[in-house]
Amino acid sequence: MTYYKVVLSGENIFFENASRIDSDSADPVIGFISCKPINADNPSLALAIAKRDLLVHWNHSFNGDRKMGMPKLTLEYMGELRGWFKPKSSQDYYWFTSETHKQELLAQLTHPLRQRLWRKETPVDLNPEV
Repeated sequence: MTYYKVVLSGENIFFENASRIDSDSADPVIGFISCKPINADNPSLALAIAKRDLLVHWNHSFNGDRKMGMPKLTLEYMGELRGWFKPKSSQDYYWFTSETHKQELLAQLTHPLRQRLWRKETPVDLNPEV
């Protein structure tokens, strides 16, 4: 089995931004990005596991009262992690308020310089041309 770094974005949610209530100038949260290491046999299975895990965590943590809605998930990046050390899973969400903010977060999460020296990452294409 291989570890894959799966970066998903979720949009079309109803997030009540507390800072927006206090100030009219604050931008509303329109979505999130989640970055998780997934251990799977192939990239397609890694994507399916990442989506399932994220939606289960979303419903238990943020959407218990069903007011935030079901996010529309999009695969933003997938890379194969190679190295001696195995990554730990986390349920971190990176909230964004605009498309520009989203692209800045994606650049930070997928930039190769953010990887430690002992961990190499190879991008994965789910639809390779034959």
